[in-house]
Amino acid sequence: MNILHLLSQNHLTGAEVYAVTLANEHRKNGHLIYQMSNGFYYPSENIKLQLEVETRSKIKFIKNVLWLRNFIRKQNIHVIHTHSRAAAKLAYWSTLFSDTGVVSTVHGVQHSSFSKKLHNQYGQFIVAVCENIKKHLIKDFSYNPNRIHTVPNPINAEAYYFKAPAASSTLNIAIVGRTTGPKGARTQQAVEALFSAPLKDTSFNLTLIGGRLSDLSLPDSIKSMIQQESPASLNSEIYSKYNLVIGSGRVCMESLITGINTIAFGEASYVGLITPANYRNATESNFGDIHPSSKNPQINTEDFVASIKALSSGAASDAAQLSQMAQQSFSLKDIAAKVQRTYESAYFLKNYSRWIPVLMYHKIPDQEIQSQHKIYVTKSNFEKHLKFFKSRNFTTLTFSDLKKFRTGEVSFSEFPKKPLILTFDDGYRDNLKNASPLLKQYGFRAQLFLLADQNIDQNSWDVNSTEPAHEIVSGKDRQQWLKSQFEVGSHGFEHKKITEFNEDEALKELIDSKKSLEQEFSKPINVYAFTYGVTGSNSDDLAQAAGYDYAVNTDTGGLILEENPYSIFRVNIFPDESSWSLFKKTSAWYRKYYYWKRKK
Repeated sequence: MNILHLLSQNHLTGAEVYAVTLANEHRKNGHLIYQMSNGFYYPSENIKLQLEVETRSKIKFIKNVLWLRNFIRKQNIHVIHTHSRAAAKLAYWSTLFSDTGVVSTVHGVQHSSFSKKLHNQYGQFIVAVCENIKKHLIKDFSYNPNRIHTVPNPINAEAYYFKAPAASSTLNIAIVGRTTGPKGARTQQAVEALFSAPLKDTSFNLTLIGGRLSDLSLPDSIKSMIQQESPASLNSEIYSKYNLVIGSGRVCMESLITGINTIAFGEASYVGLITPANYRNATESNFGDIHPSSKNPQINTEDFVASIKALSSGAASDAAQLSQMAQQSFSLKDIAAKVQRTYESAYFLKNYSRWIPVLMYHKIPDQEIQSQHKIYVTKSNFEKHLKFFKSRNFTTLTFSDLKKFRTGEVSFSEFPKKPLILTFDDGYRDNLKNASPLLKQYGFRAQLFLLADQNIDQNSWDVNSTEPAHEIVSGKDRQQWLKSQFEVGSHGFEHKKITEFNEDEALKELIDSKKSLEQEFSKPINVYAFTYGVTGSNSDDLAQAAGYDYAVNTDTGGLILEENPYSIFRVNIFPDESSWSLFKKTSAWYRKYYYWKRKK
């Protein structure tokens, strides 16, 4: 993809570090990256173009809109990633009549305004760097939660890794961050607490990193005991000189990965010493930096003093465990993949923002069959369905087709006016015998969700006194699917609910079934169908982590496919569907109607 990062900084900011870190990783993966800003202050090998993104001149702003509109057209920019309100505003007006998507990262609480509540100018998707920002945007601006992705700041493993500090009888403390504004007030409180009476007998050295002593209101006697450092950039070699870091946001992430005891005290709240028990709560506030209703946060002096005393006396540390947790949370590779997927969703939605009907079939027998679940359509009725779809001018797509449009591989000028996705679960022999020839006759293709276990030859999970077994294609016969009208996706190994596994087992089920099918058919497998439509709270994340582009269930998910591509709503198809029911189930309004009817 061709990606433009749009910034508006006039000095080095965390937003620029964030943008360049992501951009560098995406460039490694073969994407063409541009950076555009008022100025550039962080090293980058991406294509840089200077533009007065933040300007008070309305004339200059209009000129910028026209210039940027022409630029994105000429350079075929698929997505603009904005990193400030000024950048988001410019991107919004510049992409109004283009096919370029917009994604905006929101790093902090947004000031309330009528215009923000009236209209979301942040683009197709917002990336919130912590959960509290997402809650704030939903509560205060009523933004669609399905259009807000919580994705934290990425940390580059080349610069930050586990490197616990050497043992020391003296506590070496670093307070990292600015000494002006809200962070300055935080630093002032932390220093005063360190030099307070309860800690007068505690031995420690204190260094300010990135701040200036002259900004703090302290007696000269205290200032003389504080050192200052202003490194060009931080890394684990610098952090490891200390055995306690006090900071917030990105500083805490880097410190924890290095293996340093970390007290989170940010612009919004005091979190305290990070432990495995409060880790999740700390990440929700970006380690104390984000809380919509908090102003002028106050240090919890009692807790702070107790933590310092415990650390100075050599209390047991959870450094290794916390480092592992932080490495997993802030993995650059994983976060870059999530952001890239968000780019693709934004690009797709900018070009096609309507619901795509996804229908769910199972068996296609020759005749009516005894079935408690009614998950079949006879061959003759299935042909009537196909005739109906043909008469309504539907064009079928597979999930591989969708990916090609989503990633810009195929132009949206070729996207069908009336797309339809037909899906079949389990791999029944009558799908091969009856459905495939009819699909070919009417010029349609379908998505098949196949079990990875090649030995399964019947639907044993459905068989009971009222439900006879139905034959599933097994063994070497499965190669016939490659010559059929079906594209293969994964349905797991043995038709078990994903909730029957713990998290590690579930991820293994997703990964291994994908690999097994890819080896069997020598084709990429990019979509997973959750059996029974049952999912857990983190099933979406697991499907993405396993390398799928999509995952489907039954009756949950966003109103539009790309709002939640790992929880795609499918419409059940039953034996007695009529022309009216098929019309209804393939109509743009059906999904919203379905949710309304069931009060979802």
